[in-house]
Amino acid sequence: MNLVVFEDFNADRFYPLSVSHPVYDLIYGCFNVIERFKHYFKPDNIFLWCRDYLADISRQRYDCQVNNPNSIKGTCIFINAALKPDYKMLNDISRAKENTVFFNQSEFIAAKLTDEVVKEMPLGYLPKQPITFPTDIKRVKVKAELFEYPWDIVSFNGEAINLDVLEFWSCENPEELYQRFNSDKPGIYIHPSAKVSANAFFDVSEGPVVIDEAAVVEPRSLIQGPVYIGKNSRVMGGIIREGCSIGPVCKIGGELEQSIVLGYSNKCHEGFIGHSYIGEWVNLGALTANSDLKNNYSEVTVRVKGKDIPTGLIKVGSFIGDHTKTGIGTLLNTGIVIGFCCNMYGGMLFPQKEIGSFRWGTPEDMMEFKLDKAVQIAKISMKRRGMEFSVVDEKLFNIINERTP
Repeated sequence: MNLVVFEDFNADRFYPLSVSHPVYDLIYGCFNVIERFKHYFKPDNIFLWCRDYLADISRQRYDCQVNNPNSIKGTCIFINAALKPDYKMLNDISRAKENTVFFNQSEFIAAKLTDEVVKEMPLGYLPKQPITFPTDIKRVKVKAELFEYPWDIVSFNGEAINLDVLEFWSCENPEELYQRFNSDKPGIYIHPSAKVSANAFFDVSEGPVVIDEAAVVEPRSLIQGPVYIGKNSRVMGGIIREGCSIGPVCKIGGELEQSIVLGYSNKCHEGFIGHSYIGEWVNLGALTANSDLKNNYSEVTVRVKGKDIPTGLIKVGSFIGDHTKTGIGTLLNTGIVIGFCCNMYGGMLFPQKEIGSFRWGTPEDMMEFKLDKAVQIAKISMKRRGMEFSVVDEKLFNIINERTP
């Protein structure tokens, strides 16, 4: 069986993360989107569909075919990358007959299709719905939910961790992938290669704590579940409160609450970050902190590409794109959106609701972050983690720079 994970025409709503990531890259709970569906369906092959300009970076990150339906042979299951996890629904999709399509209203949620039908579907970035399928395709209407914006994912994250642990770690006969975790203590799942100080504290009264492969939890760290700490990440004596997922190769100190860090990012020092989604290769300087609650407790409106979006929430933090850096003492406004590759400093409050990509400076003096300088810093940052800034990475920087107003 083949699995096709695709992002649809709403992918841009996940800005600023989606400017450099297909939606299936995003982490919530204990996995990114691809990992979650891979573990559930156990496919023979995985295929990805995304916006054309992100195809090369996807090929670099994942060992599979991207935007190439002609390579699919046999029956495949399609899953919308923005689908809010519902493991009962995934079971229904898996058991469905061939050439069945699942819709929520007019939105394409999932499908089980033969390769003949797949070859007739649009390549890559799916067009605005509804998609036209042959008349003999069975259509099933389901009550599925799709994430629409990053704050939807952040709000759901604690529940996602609980669901993932229930589905993959707490079953009676866990698959081999999960037997490597030591579950001697109820609610605490520690990979054998992880290093956890005897002077670290775990509170699982509200949900589990999962410490993944080669992660390190230093002395005086307090982790209040539900929390997931990713591979090769380090908790540096800070407070990780409920609802947090930390991706691979991160360093986290200070206080973090109900937030997601995508990977390869640092928040090593004191400072509060709450109800936020932080991209890759981000560095938050000492005492960087954000507001996630307005003084009048009113609904937070987030500005995305110049458009104000009501969130329906009173707690909303920051949404920070890849390769962004903040200097010491940087303060971030409630619900601020910061684009790809910004450098912010000055030790003051950034009162803006939105800062575009490739910006450099203080709250009062923001200017263009020159592409050559941005690339130079990215190369240094990645080399420090033993990773190469590739030709594909540089091409992506150029494309995003060209698309930035």
